[in-house]
Parts: sequence; C-alpha cells; structure tokens
Amino acid sequence: MPYINNGVYCTFGRGYTNSALKREGSCFTLDNQPIRIASGALHYFRIHPDQWPDRLAKLRAAGLNCVETYVPWNLHEPRKGRFDFGDTEDPMSPFLDLPAFLREAREQDLLAIVRPGPYICAEWDFGGLPSWLLRTPHLQVRTSQPEFLAAASRFLKETLEKVQDMTFCRRGPVVALQVENEYGSFGYSDLPRDSKYLNSIYQVMTSVIPSSEVLYFTSDTPTYRSDLGAIKGVLQTANAQTSVQEEFRELDRLQPDSPLMATEFWSGWFDHWMEPHRNRWPEKEFSRALEEILKSRASFNLYMFCGGTNFGFLAGANVQGEWPFYAPDVTSYDYDCLLTENGDYTPKYMITKQLISQYQIHGYMSTPDLPETSPRVAYDDIVLNKILNLNELIGQIPHVKSPNVMPMEDLPINDGNGQSYGYTLYRTRITVPKGGATITISGHVRDLALLLVDLRLVSPCINEPRDLDGFGTWVKRNSTFELSSEYSGTHTLDILVENMGRVNFGKPHDFTMKKGLSEGPVLLDNEELQDWLIYPIEFKSGDIDRLLGWRSYADEEVVGPALLQGDFEIQDEPEDTFLDACGWGKGAVFVNGFNLGRFWTAGPQRTLYVPRPLLVKGVNKVTVWSQYGGQGVIKSKDSHDLGAENPTGVTPGSGGPLINICKPNK
Repeated sequence: MPYINNGVYCTFGRGYTNSALKREGSCFTLDNQPIRIASGALHYFRIHPDQWPDRLAKLRAAGLNCVETYVPWNLHEPRKGRFDFGDTEDPMSPFLDLPAFLREAREQDLLAIVRPGPYICAEWDFGGLPSWLLRTPHLQVRTSQPEFLAAASRFLKETLEKVQDMTFCRRGPVVALQVENEYGSFGYSDLPRDSKYLNSIYQVMTSVIPSSEVLYFTSDTPTYRSDLGAIKGVLQTANAQTSVQEEFRELDRLQPDSPLMATEFWSGWFDHWMEPHRNRWPEKEFSRALEEILKSRASFNLYMFCGGTNFGFLAGANVQGEWPFYAPDVTSYDYDCLLTENGDYTPKYMITKQLISQYQIHGYMSTPDLPETSPRVAYDDIVLNKILNLNELIGQIPHVKSPNVMPMEDLPINDGNGQSYGYTLYRTRITVPKGGATITISGHVRDLALLLVDLRLVSPCINEPRDLDGFGTWVKRNSTFELSSEYSGTHTLDILVENMGRVNFGKPHDFTMKKGLSEGPVLLDNEELQDWLIYPIEFKSGDIDRLLGWRSYADEEVVGPALLQGDFEIQDEPEDTFLDACGWGKGAVFVNGFNLGRFWTAGPQRTLYVPRPLLVKGVNKVTVWSQYGGQGVIKSKDSHDLGAENPTGVTPGSGGPLINICKPNK
C-alpha cells in the first residue's frame, strides 16, 4: 500500500497502538497523539466511482487529512429488506460501493468520517429516507415508533457491518461516526426531542462498532437548538457558516473542556428551481471565517469540498411559510465549494490550501502536488431524430387499475414498495357536456401536473414564478381547469404528475407528504371521476434501453410529453462535457441510458454535467424526456451554466423578495 512521506498514515498507525480518535480535554487524539481534523465533504453517491480517486487526491492535496460522507438509506435499501452496496446489476450500483470508497480514501492517505443517518438531509430526496416508509399508515419517521425504529435499525446494522472492519483501530480510515443528523431541528420551538429514539439509534450503532473503536458525535446549530439533538456522553459539534465563533462559544458552555468541531462549515450553498443562481459566498468572507476556525485551534469539515450531482430524480426540496411554500432543488450540487461539480479548482480551494499551510495545523505532514484538472470538451450538436409519444411510451409500462386516484407511494408495484421517483400518469374517460365543464383536482398536486385531452396538452406550461399561481402546481389548492364547449363529448383525460423531490429538512409534518394525486379525488364539475388507469413512469436504471418502437421524427415542433432520441459519435477517448436541453422546456436527459437529471427553462441551471465515464468512444445515445414539447437540438458545451446571479434578491416576475430557505443561522 502506498504511503505519502510524513502523511497521515506515516504519522499515525504505523507501528503504534492504532488507538481510536478520542477526546482528551480540549483536544482530539488519534493513536494517543494530538490531532486536528481538517476534513472535506465528498459524497460517493454524487460522483461517478471512476472519479473518486481524482476527487480524493485533490482533497488530500489541499492539505486536508480527512474525508466526510453521508450514507443515503433510500439508495442502499430501495426496496424493503433488499440492500445494494455495489453488488447488484443495477447501473447505479457502482456508485453505492461504500467499502470501495473508503478503501480509496485509505489509498489516498485520508481518514474518514461517516454519517449514516438514518436521516441525512443533504438536500437529498426525503433526507435519504426510503419512500416505502410512507406506505405504513401513521408512520412517524425519526421517532421511537416501533415500526420506524425497526426499519432504521436494520439499515444501520447492514451499513455498519460493511464499515466495521474499516475503522482506524483495524488499520482502516474510519475515525468517527455521526448519530442521526441535526435532530435538534426536528420539532417545534424548544420542545424536547424524542431522546428514546436518539439513544436507541446510538445503542444500535455501538452494538456493531463500539465507542472504543470510533468517536461518536452529533451535529446541530447550538445557538438555535442548544442540546436538543444531543446524547449524554456523546460529543456535540456545530454547523455554521458566518457564525462559527458564536457556535463554538455555545459548545464551550454546553460541554466545557471538550474539543471544538465544525462538522458542517458551509463553504457555499445550493440553488432552487425558479430562483436566481444565488449560492455564491464571497471568497474574502470564506477566507475570514476559515481563518477564525484555524486560529481557534478547532477541527472542521468543509461542507462541501466537492458537491457533485443530484443524478436522476434524487434532489430534495425545502418548505417555507410564505409563497410559493415549496422549493425543489436543482440537479447540480455544485454548492460553490472548493471543487466545482466537474472537479475543477476554485479560488476557495487555493485559499484553503494556503491557510492550512500557513497555520501548519498538521505539523510537518507533507502535502502532495496538485493533480491535473480534467479536460472539458464541446462535442457536436445532437440531433434528436427518433420519437416515442406518450401513448407509445405507456404502452410499454405495466399499469394499475383503481376506482380512485392514489399517491405514487401507495401503488401496488415494485414488490409492494410503491413508486419512489419520476412521474405518474392518471388516465380515465370523461364525457363533457355541450356547455363545457370544470376539472378540479382536490387538495394539492404533488408537485406539478399537466392536463391532456386525447393526448393534446391543454393546460399551461410552468416556466416562471408567476405561473405557479395557475393550474396544476403545488401552490394551488383545489386547482381548477375549464374545458370549453370545444371539448364536448367523450374523451380520454390524462393527468401527468411530476414528483419534484421530497422535503429533506423541516418539521415532522413536512415528512408526511405523499406525491402524485394524494389529497383527494378528481372532479368533473361536482362529480368524482372514477375507473382510473395509473401508469408509473419511473425511468429507473435500464428502462430507457428496454424501450421499443422508436420511429423517425422530422424537425417539426413537438407539443406535449414525449421521448426523443439521437446519437452522437466521439472519435477519441471521451472527456467531460455539459448538455443544454432547454430548447425542450422541461424534463430529463439520459446518456447511454443513465439519468443525468432534470432540466427546466425556468432555471437557474441550464446545463447538465456529463462525467467522462458515462461516455464511450464511438456512438453515444442521448434521450430527452420532454414534458412540454419543443424543438431543436441538444447542445454540448465545454463549460457549465448554472444560471445568472441576482444580487438584488428579487425573483423576476414574482414582484417580491426571494425567500431564503436555509438552516437556522445562515
């Protein structure tokens, strides 16, 4: 195994006792020697596994000695009792090989912090919780309710058994494990949290990996939540950006004579759809805050070091008390951090490297040279010359017959696990009287709906904030749409509903929302429509490759939902690129069958990152799911377009200020 001269594993763990990370007064010790943790967050499931070595090498070259990662329960147990840690045939499976990621960290001379949840937030769908939990009536997630605790315990045991032989005591990289995540924020006002739940989770974790082998900790914002998310005897740490010193002072009050740790020192922020790109934290402010941490002799974890991508439909969402009440996250998790989504160095990277060197926080531990950046290429435009319309698509999808509409999670599919992600099409027959009729969707749509009559899109497209006050959006309760006398007679009615992402941070009731048409019946005038055919359009891994019946498509405009496909050829070895599909309104892009994520002309993000390993030398296939229709080609670019910044904080067209959806102290 390669070692870096005077690196982490030369300083600790070679010929010593391999003693765990511990608290010794106000300091940490590892192998009975003082250490400061200088960590960077990098989520293995947001980065192609072929790129793990590059990102980890760059992390180490910044002078950091540790990598931190969350563990997403919803990916590792997509169906109840069936786990995937990189050992299935699913194309996403290689992204989930947590042991391989930790071995690579060890190869790169890094320690590791693992945060297995079971709830992780992370701007990830449902905060990492699997959607099949919602099928249990009256289930209360993140509580000691027996049904939830049993499921969470099963997942934690499965995860930690994969990690238990990789602790530092056993010559692996793992030095610390987090218990739950920001539990102090899960509740109302200053009411006590479910301490029985927290203690039960801790007991489950220590039954697999005892506290003698790793350091256990919790993380919260203590100036706001005090010790509401704490466990007696377990180290409390802080999450903050500009208020790090205030958080440290509160930690000192809550647990005197203990090491200080900023588990999430927020290096940037994330974006929501329909808001300007506004996650830029100026380098001077970042540098000042990081230097304060270094001067205070505290340990820290940069959240994020490299954000990566919310591939597929896995981005989460936030809720808020003011219009528009719900804010889904964009596909990119670039986060304005030290490395861009595609791994380029940023000014914050150089600032961090310089400050760590200046303050010599690791003594004389050497730092490797900077790895080279990865090339980025603009390939030829991609012409989409094949098509499947909505009927041709759903004709290849099994459907559910139901007298009533139901949430996607409750559909009797996927071995009783329901539908987790994507779109749900509700179809029935209607008879419209001569004078026309009113369609009403009871309650709220979760989250966007299109109305089609005989495959013709009749409802408006949602392209800017003011459109959210119209039909078929999460904002409207009891959305109505008027069918004019033009539609008199008998027709096929389709309601295509998109799940834009489950809430990943909020209060208990925010975690009970189901997706699809989940709050009541659909009415024609005042009469409930029944006898529905329900089609789960999941776009799971491999679904695109199994579709048949593609037909030639000329360059005319497409109206309404359709799948379009085209090829492009790469003559040499592939490189990273970015795709702009915004000429097609709203939807998702697949490259060689892999779901890159959502696009939307509403912005701010306009391009999707295509990692080099998803491409092949020769012919590559690009598929676009277009909800609104459109026309044009897909453009390949050599630079990312995450959207224009808006320093005024005003959303164009909304007439009001942006709502800053964030954790309490930002």
